[in-house]
Amino acid sequence: MFFTVFTAAYNRRDLIHRVWDSLRSQTFRDFEWIVVDDGSTDNVVELLDRYAQEADFPVRIHRKENGGKHTAWNVAVQMARGELLVPLDHDDACVPKALARLRYWWFSIPDHERASYSGVNVLCQDPASGQIVGTPFPASPMVSQNLELAYVHRVRGEKWGAIRTDVLRQVPFPTDEAYRGNYIEENYLWLQIARRYKVLCVNEPLRLFYRDVGDSISSVRSRASPADRLRCHVPARYFYKNWHLNTNLDYLRKDKKDLIRTAIDLWISGLALKGSVAGVLRDARPGMPFLVRLAALPAGVAAFLYCRFAPTGRHRASPKAAMSPATIR
Repeated sequence: MFFTVFTAAYNRRDLIHRVWDSLRSQTFRDFEWIVVDDGSTDNVVELLDRYAQEADFPVRIHRKENGGKHTAWNVAVQMARGELLVPLDHDDACVPKALARLRYWWFSIPDHERASYSGVNVLCQDPASGQIVGTPFPASPMVSQNLELAYVHRVRGEKWGAIRTDVLRQVPFPTDEAYRGNYIEENYLWLQIARRYKVLCVNEPLRLFYRDVGDSISSVRSRASPADRLRCHVPARYFYKNWHLNTNLDYLRKDKKDLIRTAIDLWISGLALKGSVAGVLRDARPGMPFLVRLAALPAGVAAFLYCRFAPTGRHRASPKAAMSPATIR
């Protein structure tokens, strides 16, 4: 089997038909659809069971207790039988030629070089306006990796693509119980992969990215106060920021604003989680990661105190919202 299309579902009975309709319309048919239901309460599983009976392609449904999208990822990657995995969120869609074009671009990589690539990156399109979401790649096709795209070329916004399943199995999300129901940034996967593999980037819009989901992470954050946005998903956010600052400082230094944001948010989430300056400093790697963390201490403590005492807004991101789209690069 060539593709595994993976959807993490949480209470999207009214919207998951977008994925279903997209897959039924695909011109390339060698794929399976894995849906990991993350403890839905809206009877979406009944609808999925009906889809499975009607489908002319394999549909595999895995039901689990709510644990956050990262736990659904781990399950799907282990279940996948496809050579390449294509994540398609439960409220998005893709064009009928999406899988055919992803396959075309994958095989455009010379046979003897393909083992050094993780997959193919493509663009997303807003179906309402027809506009490209985010910034396009500087050239197309181009060979890069996701750290370089983010911090050298400053490519921003939603991206999509296909990733080698065997590569994803090398970088599972953490399974600690402390992160249950939290949102761990998917960049934790993409940036680890960037350290080991290249990716082929193509300015071809194949995914349809909808903005009409009122309780998605992006929607909730856009309505919440700064303090609210910094309070949510504390254990997972500290895990990611701590790892990112320790591991990717060579790239973070190329974008001073992102470096400052990362260091300050590390202190906010770290002090909220650990309760002490010493505890956050102990998690730093020696050398520059420690010095950068130390330099950000005054601003980080001030931001933490602001978040601690600022009024809570009307909209706070909840663990359930962790099932909504995140940037995929």
